[in-house]
Amino acid sequence: MINNLRALASAVGMAPAETDGRDLLVRQRDVDGPLHLDRVSADRLELVHVDAAGIVAVRSCVIEELVLDHCAADAILITNSRIGRLTVRNAPAGCEISLTDSTADVVDVHSCGPLRAHNVRVAESVQIAALRGDVRLRGVRTSALSLRSQATSGRRGRPDVHLENIRVSETLVFDDLWLSSLTLQDIDAASLELRRVRLDTPLVGSGVHCRDFLRINGMVVADAAGCLEESDVRGVVEVKGVRRIAATVPRQRPSQGAAPGADGDPPTAEPLELTFRSSTVRRVRVSAEDGAPLVVGLDNSVVTEALSMPSGPARFRLDGDSTVQEVDLGNAVFRRAAHVNGFLERVFTRVTANSLEAVRATLARQRRTAEADELYYRIRQRETAQAPLLRRLVGHALLGGVFGWGVRARNPARALVLGVLSTAVVLRLTNAPPGLGSERLVDVSAAVKSLVMACALWLNVGLGAPSEVETYAWTATAVCFTIGGLVFSTLTVGIVIRKLVR
Repeated sequence: MINNLRALASAVGMAPAETDGRDLLVRQRDVDGPLHLDRVSADRLELVHVDAAGIVAVRSCVIEELVLDHCAADAILITNSRIGRLTVRNAPAGCEISLTDSTADVVDVHSCGPLRAHNVRVAESVQIAALRGDVRLRGVRTSALSLRSQATSGRRGRPDVHLENIRVSETLVFDDLWLSSLTLQDIDAASLELRRVRLDTPLVGSGVHCRDFLRINGMVVADAAGCLEESDVRGVVEVKGVRRIAATVPRQRPSQGAAPGADGDPPTAEPLELTFRSSTVRRVRVSAEDGAPLVVGLDNSVVTEALSMPSGPARFRLDGDSTVQEVDLGNAVFRRAAHVNGFLERVFTRVTANSLEAVRATLARQRRTAEADELYYRIRQRETAQAPLLRRLVGHALLGGVFGWGVRARNPARALVLGVLSTAVVLRLTNAPPGLGSERLVDVSAAVKSLVMACALWLNVGLGAPSEVETYAWTATAVCFTIGGLVFSTLTVGIVIRKLVR
């Protein structure tokens, strides 16, 4: 057990005179056994090209600067210590580095093997570069955390990175990495960035909380982009440049007379998908490169501000109870069904009630009431079209087709006009009441009288008709037609007045 610098110098075969007070540099030494430093206090301790036959352990030590460079050991363990600046460089790939229950100002790990950190507090930054093994961080508190580049090659050398219960007051960055897997659990950071990250398996995230932004740029994946569950991004989510790992497909010469789309043609690229499930984000921006379609899915998630217009072959997908406060409409208009379908196909993967409602709420917020009413009508029609038969007939045909769901004035007006014309035709064909005209079928005067009679029945105006109309049967008929006429005319006038007032 080594508890001071003189004992350490003696253990590595150095003369006591080579120690300089609270500083010690050990260079190119071979140690027959392990090095156990316990309760060592020093300003600077540097081990360079030191080979230990066992582990190098630092327990309950207070060292202002600790440098481990090209140290070969079975493992490097730092436990329950206070390190001002910790630098570990060029450790063998089989040497695991473990930091447990310690505090530091700066941690810099470069070109080392597997790294484990548990319950570590770092005042300034943690920098991990040139990865050569798996990285597992749990319970780490720091101002900035970055994982950059790697020195491995080949599928077996691609590391797994697992971060759990991490608190970063500033930026968490993953840059220029090729990983086997990346797992994020219970992450709290001001911002999270993934730049030029290549993954063999989809990104897995749960409980990711970002106060400023989440940015994914240039990520390359094998299949799906990944999924973030129960996450919260109070700023902007920006996704761009996500593409699939290029697969080598042998070219085949199409046979003569083969139709387009046959086996000889290149396959259509399936879109990559990054999903936010049960999450809350403020704004989402997505862009995709040509030939690399990308889908950002929102599953039971909430967008508190807006979905920006996607760029390139990128789309949004809204599923479950997902809600969007606003959609960037650009210069789009929604006066006809073609306008609505064209915009929704441009922004979303498919037309759903959620996507229609998101656009309708945006139009209503921008006081584009006529277009908002058109979207509302389509939402209700779509809902009832998927209902059981009776509800579909009542909702889709009657409430929608006839009454226009209270937002289309032309529907009840059209129903009223059709009712009047139909009644006039029936009256003329049945020659009822007889006093309205001749028995000849083609008689303009009789037809006009039948039309006037039909208008009088539907609109509840004075008849001035023959005495045959003044019977109980005709009175009951007039009451029924009048009720229908009042409903249609009142609804039409009410919709028009509502539009004028708004």
